[in-house]
Amino acid sequence: MAGAKKESKTARASVRAGAGGAGGGRVFGDMKRFTPLGGGFCYFANSDGKNLHLKVDSEELFGILSAIEGADRAKINTEVTELAAKFGAKVPAWKALSEKLTSGELAEAAA
Repeated sequence: MAGAKKESKTARASVRAGAGGAGGGRVFGDMKRFTPLGGGFCYFANSDGKNLHLKVDSEELFGILSAIEGADRAKINTEVTELAAKFGAKVPAWKALSEKLTSGELAEAAA
């Protein structure tokens, strides 16, 4: 399971870069939750402070996103839409995830 692994140096560096180098608590306000990687993988900054290394089209990522509600869900929808527009031609999984988010499949999975 990806959540049980030790967090890599790259994951920690991406969190520090995304948080502007702040060493204290994490606030997701304007911070990006996804760090796209090659081969259809990404780091996802989970609300518990861990960066999860996941495949974009994995059921594990889908399950995590289905548990997120409210304003965080809207931010994630926006971020995934941006990533799909930027990387959709090279990595179709971003476009597929964006379509799942906008079609309401996450709402059905959460219910």
